[in-house]
Amino acid sequence: MRSYLISIIIPCYNAEPYLAKCLSSVLQQTYPYWEAICVNDGSKDNTESILQQFAQKDSRFKVISQSNAGVSAARNKALSVCEGEYICFVDSDDTIQANFLEALLSLMTNEVELTICNFTRKISTPSAVETVKTTWVNNASDCAKKILLDKTFHPQICCMLFKREVIVQHQLLFFLGCARGEDWEFFMKYLLHISKVAYTSVVLYHYRVNDASAMASLNEKSLTSIGASQRVAAYYEQYNSPVKDTIKQYAVSRTLWKFLILSLLRHNTIIYKQLTQNYNTQEELRKLISYPGKAERISSRLFLISEVTFRWSFYLLGYFHKH
Repeated sequence: MRSYLISIIIPCYNAEPYLAKCLSSVLQQTYPYWEAICVNDGSKDNTESILQQFAQKDSRFKVISQSNAGVSAARNKALSVCEGEYICFVDSDDTIQANFLEALLSLMTNEVELTICNFTRKISTPSAVETVKTTWVNNASDCAKKILLDKTFHPQICCMLFKREVIVQHQLLFFLGCARGEDWEFFMKYLLHISKVAYTSVVLYHYRVNDASAMASLNEKSLTSIGASQRVAAYYEQYNSPVKDTIKQYAVSRTLWKFLILSLLRHNTIIYKQLTQNYNTQEELRKLISYPGKAERISSRLFLISEVTFRWSFYLLGYFHKH
């Protein structure tokens, strides 16, 4: 295998409790040709001190400090200075398997320009290093369609290895101000510019479940995910993608559907009201009548027949789930 440099981008904000474990897992990589661009995004704890300790221990760790500007700005800053031919993203409270870099790089070919691994939410019990084989190789457009329509396939940006050349050539960046869905927007746009994707079902990434994270919360910032879906749909239309109609049909509608139901299950009437007032929910949920998923088809029909019944059904479901 040729010795390509891989840039690992790690945005950090108040990451003190878990940062050392994250960086230690980077140090244990079997593939030695990497640089870790760690961006301290205005942390108020000992994140900076921990980063400097690792940078002193190993010069492959490079530390950038900036005023708090959010994860998208932190990643964009790292993208502007990284030197690797390949790029991956790791969150500061997660860990990676020792063969994470080596395995994802081994799946790359002349045609394959994005490789994806599986993940687990078990941090404390990482599995033993496995021999990694390709589970499937798909055309990028088919992969984009699969992400949208196949609910058993939930690829995460931190489980991916990107070619820096594609990112630079098409000026791909994370959308500033987007607190949710920014990852999805980035890799969906990336998919439009490449030929093939390789996936392995082997677990190489360990997510930490954090109740305080942006992914676990539901608030006004969460709804920026809808904007991300709108921008992706427009992007696929702009480049006349073969799956543009599928993206246009389902990207926004399913995101809106998801937040409608989440707001009811969590009894967040403020968010539900914002959704119904700011978006054409009737028009968007009508699109889901043809969606492959049964839950989407049935619940969207219920909404169209009786929004009141839809609202109370999921509101009560959330109540009984809590109790």
